[in-house]
Amino acid sequence: MTWWILSFFVYALLARFIMRLPTVVWRALFAAPFVITFIEAISSFLNRQWPEHRDGLCDFFACIVMGIGLCVSTYAGAYFSKDDAKRFFPLLFFFTGSMLGILWVDNIFVFFTFWEATAVCSFLLIAFHYEDSDTRKSARQALIVNAAGGLALLTALLILNQMTGSTSLEEIIRSQDKRIENSSLLISLIVFAAITKSAQFPFHFWLPNAMKAPTPASCFLHSATMVKLGVFLLARFSPLFQETTLWIVLLVTIGGITSLGALFISLLKTDLKQMFAWTTVSALGSIFILLGIPHEYSWKSFVSYIFAHSCYKASLFLCVGNIDKQIGTRSLYSINNLTQRMPLTSLAMILSLGSMIGLPFTLGFLGKEYLLTSALQLKGENTVLLVVLVCTGALSIVVAYRLLKLIFKKDARPNRSLREARFSMWAPALALAMAGWISNFFLSDINEYFLKPIVSSILLKRTDLELQAWTGFNMGLVLSICSFLLGGVLSYFLIRRLSHIEIWLRFDQQRKEKNEILPVLASWFTGVFQNGKLSNYIFWLLLPIGIWTFWMALMQESLPVLKAPHISSGPELLAVTLLLAGLLPLLKSSRPLLQIMGLGLVGYGVGLLFILADAPDLAMTQMSVETVSLLVLILCLKPLQGKTLRLPEAYQLVRIVFTVLSFFSMLWLIPILENGKVPSLISPYFVENAPTLGKGTNVVNVILVDFRALDTMGEITVLSIVALGTSFLFQRHRKKENPFSPSPIIEVATKFFMLIFSVLSLYLLLRGHNNPGGGFVGGLILAIALIFHALVFGEQSTNRFLRGPSHNWIFAGLGLCFFSGLLPVLTKFLPPFTSLWLPGPITLGLPVLFDIGVYCVIVGVMTTVSFALNGRTLR
Repeated sequence: MTWWILSFFVYALLARFIMRLPTVVWRALFAAPFVITFIEAISSFLNRQWPEHRDGLCDFFACIVMGIGLCVSTYAGAYFSKDDAKRFFPLLFFFTGSMLGILWVDNIFVFFTFWEATAVCSFLLIAFHYEDSDTRKSARQALIVNAAGGLALLTALLILNQMTGSTSLEEIIRSQDKRIENSSLLISLIVFAAITKSAQFPFHFWLPNAMKAPTPASCFLHSATMVKLGVFLLARFSPLFQETTLWIVLLVTIGGITSLGALFISLLKTDLKQMFAWTTVSALGSIFILLGIPHEYSWKSFVSYIFAHSCYKASLFLCVGNIDKQIGTRSLYSINNLTQRMPLTSLAMILSLGSMIGLPFTLGFLGKEYLLTSALQLKGENTVLLVVLVCTGALSIVVAYRLLKLIFKKDARPNRSLREARFSMWAPALALAMAGWISNFFLSDINEYFLKPIVSSILLKRTDLELQAWTGFNMGLVLSICSFLLGGVLSYFLIRRLSHIEIWLRFDQQRKEKNEILPVLASWFTGVFQNGKLSNYIFWLLLPIGIWTFWMALMQESLPVLKAPHISSGPELLAVTLLLAGLLPLLKSSRPLLQIMGLGLVGYGVGLLFILADAPDLAMTQMSVETVSLLVLILCLKPLQGKTLRLPEAYQLVRIVFTVLSFFSMLWLIPILENGKVPSLISPYFVENAPTLGKGTNVVNVILVDFRALDTMGEITVLSIVALGTSFLFQRHRKKENPFSPSPIIEVATKFFMLIFSVLSLYLLLRGHNNPGGGFVGGLILAIALIFHALVFGEQSTNRFLRGPSHNWIFAGLGLCFFSGLLPVLTKFLPPFTSLWLPGPITLGLPVLFDIGVYCVIVGVMTTVSFALNGRTLR
């Protein structure tokens, strides 16, 4: 299965090169992977045998993706210009490979990766015409909504992994763990992921806005495939939750609200793509209702409705693309007399609309009748749901009638000449439209080869369900007839008044924009919480934590008596003095330099406390970081000169009160937290194994460069990205020459200072594996000396000392770390970052090499940032 998925990614990479071939050749080559993969998927149904980790549900969706993908690929070749096609087809193949990955992989984390890849593809395709600001806004909106759903899905998958101990999706679904079935959190997370992907209430808005994408993309992603991933996810997890009340209530409620509300909104749209987008949202809502009803009729409707909707909605979008391409507009009122001007496109639209409203002899008819019948079987009060479904069916008839009336309407206006689209544009639309009608005549084969395997794979048990063209005169048929009659009545009375409603809505929207209070509240909210002051952001971030801490302290039955701290030595008094002296300018002063100095005093005070607590590693790191931070922050003052933001007195008072309350709250809570401390399970392991496995007695350093080297690798990579980003960011700002002219005494002192600190940094680097020190602290020490050297002698002189630009040290350090991590994999097929040591009395191994890489990265990061800031001005 991996090769089937990878083939589409290979096509995505090679698409531009393939398009250098003659047009007929590259179009045929682009159609080939869809045809071959479709044959692979459908052959499983015909042979009734499925490869490992595949089943009827996966291959059913794969057939839909490949079939519609083939039509879209054929259509897009004629729809786009050559330049646009070179941009579109790589994204099309990348998306198709991601879809196939979701359907055919079993590992939950690979599944999630492909899930997010579809969101990225959607973003890129919506922003295809990125020159338009509204298009970019719609693309960002779709990406944010889908990313939120992706986070919910990732959380659910991590919880499932913890509960079952498995990363296999199949094993998780087949697990009989009652904790999973009774978990309201899991149900909520999965449903949230589904409604964001399938554009259900309250996240219904992103799909209509996504119509900024080209029509082929809207057809493939936003009507037939990607938006059905939420439905696929719910169907996949149905065996675990289908009998749970919360599952049923959420799906039926959300689906009911969406299906009815979206269809009503579609009546008010005059853009054809917008209209069909809202009907897509409505149809997906109906499928959500089906998934929330645990009855055999709902699964019959699920299969038939999914297939029918995919065909007729994809056909309608392709027809809209034909109209837009030939006329140059998607306006509803541009399709007058379409039957005479574009007969084949008109025929495809008429057949698709017939399937959409559920005319007899279509799969859409069976899907809607079984939907109504399954709603009748729902336990409890189902009257509201039945009314919603009947009204939804009626409104879909109104939408279809509105379109059909204009399609057949004669247009007497001059200069409206129009001809049919190309064969490769109307043929896919007509083929998809006919599929929903023709398939109804092969129900016996559909039942035997498709319906039973699909439903059996969902329910994890053998089923003998069958679709029947005539189910007899029953309540489902009666409700269908009522829906048709109501639709006819509404069509007669509403169509004439829709234009008046549209005019009223536009006027009402203009009035609201002028008088609505929401923009005023939004401006106030932005001014209070997002006013550009970083201190303000930190305050509002920490305020809830401080309130919670104070509240927890007050909720204790008996508050511990606060005693004055016992200061028994001069160093302790010095540490407390430094802390208090540093807090005063932080709380009261508005001058940046004083605040930076106060911050440094607090840091040095904390470092002194670490020394007194017998934590030399922490003390050295704290002192070094504070020194480097002071230097960098002082360098930041020059670019920000003249941009001081003064804090109001009231705000400063609030900060002081908040600080005092937080201080006393923590004093009250510390004894409680100390008494409730849980013994660590991992610390004894590190202490015991550091000398034997890590070949070092400095446990902290062994953890950083051996046991948790992968974490350290991620941290230094982030630091490197930040440093390089800072350097590139400030390159566009003017850099002034250093006006500082040091005296010979300062120059000599700096050279001596440079020599001492260089030796000290190497000493700390080499001794770090067995004594306090290491590459991080050593790198900070050398960085301090280099920054001072650059301030006195200039950056060019310092770069000569470094033997090149400072960012070379970043790349060299990362290279050493990557090499030490990959060498065990390449030489002995061991996991990455496995420690390998040379035999002999001298302790040399890959962790030491990794520590040297950290040393180089820290030196490069600190010097790159300081050089980027030194002498820059933002004015």
